[in-house]
Amino acid sequence: MEKTLLDGDSTSRQRFVELDALRGLAAMAVVLYHYSTQYGDEIGHASRLPFGFPEGNYGVYLFFMISGFVILMSLERSHSAMDFVVSRVSRLFPAYWSAVALTAAVVWACGMPWQLLPAHDLLLNFTMVQQILGGRHLDGSYWTLQVELFFYVQMLLWFMAGQLARIHWVIAAWLLLAVSYSLAVRYHMHFSYTAREVLLLRHIAFFGLGILFHRMHGHPGEKVRNVCMIGLCLGTIAFVGPPVLLLVAVFGCIVFWLALAGDLQWLRARPLVLLGGLSYSLYLLHQAVGFALIRLLEQHGLPAGVAVTVVVSAMLVLAFALHRGVEQPAMRILRAAWKHHRELHVAAPGRATAL
Repeated sequence: MEKTLLDGDSTSRQRFVELDALRGLAAMAVVLYHYSTQYGDEIGHASRLPFGFPEGNYGVYLFFMISGFVILMSLERSHSAMDFVVSRVSRLFPAYWSAVALTAAVVWACGMPWQLLPAHDLLLNFTMVQQILGGRHLDGSYWTLQVELFFYVQMLLWFMAGQLARIHWVIAAWLLLAVSYSLAVRYHMHFSYTAREVLLLRHIAFFGLGILFHRMHGHPGEKVRNVCMIGLCLGTIAFVGPPVLLLVAVFGCIVFWLALAGDLQWLRARPLVLLGGLSYSLYLLHQAVGFALIRLLEQHGLPAGVAVTVVVSAMLVLAFALHRGVEQPAMRILRAAWKHHRELHVAAPGRATAL
């Protein structure tokens, strides 16, 4: 399986379907957090919501761990840097651009005033790195997409430098930088905002955990080294972040351990695997559009619980449409075009020789 929040390819799916399903569950946890807790705190439901799910906010850290695992796997199987770039771009941007356009239309039609963006910021959202460029997110969930994208770029650079075999040293350097950043903040010293964001210093230890679980799975002889490095990642998370993030990281490690040991077979249930396939589209669409629709339904007299249920169902339908109508076709078309170009490029010298 090659699926993360931002990556929906499928290779060796039969072996890692559990991680795909976990990605879907993490996405749904974030959706429920936004619709219950965050909506209630920032906007306020018109009536009492019968449930809340503040813990769902931490689902993004499971995304980061899954990304660490599968992006290293993907790079190890890539023949060239362009193979990886085309694979990621074909998967990320067509669906993202479509979601930005749809979200902008819904927000303009029935959104709340503070959801509207000036044209400059709206255009910046098409880059996926609008935050570092000084723009506002059209959808609050987009902040994690920039984080994931920068991780992809970092890993690609290490791949091009031939350093993936030395990934433990790379992780050690990441952890050292994360601790340095934390100390700078603690002692009120200057630390570059751009460096912090590009190097992912607030989140890199979670990506490192995913990488190390992949190494543990694929390189059994490194078990002691990987376990020690996992301990360093957990120690770094404990040092640089609030205590709750250490609990989240430990929970994620337990889940990964059980999944890779084959002890989470129930995650192979078809509905959970389908949810995993929809998770990127669901994540792209759910927050700004969902908030606008919840408010609209509640204004028309629907109880909060009913409004949230209707909107969750609507988001799943929209996610399915985006997944089938944009994600999968764009991926097939762009990758087929790249494959054709690559085959022509490889075949051309042979034809010239024959002539």
